Amino acid sequence: MNCSNQYLVDILSEDTALSARLLRLANSAMFNFPNKIDSISQAITIIGTQQLRALVLASSVMKLFKDIPEELINMEMFWRHSIACAVSARIIASLRRAANVEYFFLAGLLHDIGRLIMFKEVPSEISQAMLQAKQTQQLLFKEEKEVLGFDHAKLGGMLLKEWELPAQLIDSTAYHHVPRRSADFKDEVAVIHVADIIANSLQLGSSGEHRVPTLDNQAWDCIGLPDAIISTVIDELNKQYNIAVEFVLGSDSQDEEVAKSGVA
Repeated sequence: MNCSNQYLVDILSEDTALSARLLRLANSAMFNFPNKIDSISQAITIIGTQQLRALVLASSVMKLFKDIPEELINMEMFWRHSIACAVSARIIASLRRAANVEYFFLAGLLHDIGRLIMFKEVPSEISQAMLQAKQTQQLLFKEEKEVLGFDHAKLGGMLLKEWELPAQLIDSTAYHHVPRRSADFKDEVAVIHVADIIANSLQLGSSGEHRVPTLDNQAWDCIGLPDAIISTVIDELNKQYNIAVEFVLGSDSQDEEVAKSGVA
């Protein structure tokens, strides 16, 4: 095990709930490892540092926005939608034989983060936009522009840029509703665009949107997969979704109980 992995082990050992969640993921059907994984160092090797980064970042973001009132948005449903997008994106990327499929998982998790800023900072305005979207049967991101002058995608991209995250993640967030506007990362943005539509179509969670966004045909052509592949993506999503929900959301009480049994 190299030094960077040892550093991760040391950090994770201080968070028993996160450590236990990581162990359950490593032993899940998503990785289908033949032997039981019972140490953090083994789990990191099986899962990989990129997916671990996604878990840690998602956990941090969830804590940052945990106090959003229930009357605005059900946060579990919000994250379930983001997870469905993340898993779909990861599956599509795998089918395209992308070099780093875990990037797409993280991009899917973060694609609607701008809406969380709206819920937290301008609750009255986003509530008005949501009401108007229901009344007009319009897509919510378009009503956001009407009320605020900008939408959650643009706001999310600005936040990720402020956090100094990679440019691909910024574009995937900022342009997931208008993928053709991405100048440098059209493939990456196209995957998140399609994954978001799949998640909305299957109604796996909700970020506040009540309609299915329109598919950009240019984005679909950019992905370069046959139409029939959608059924494969949905089949795989059905297999992986609940595992991913457990991975990201977990249950602190359950995690802590598992952790008490010992992780190393």
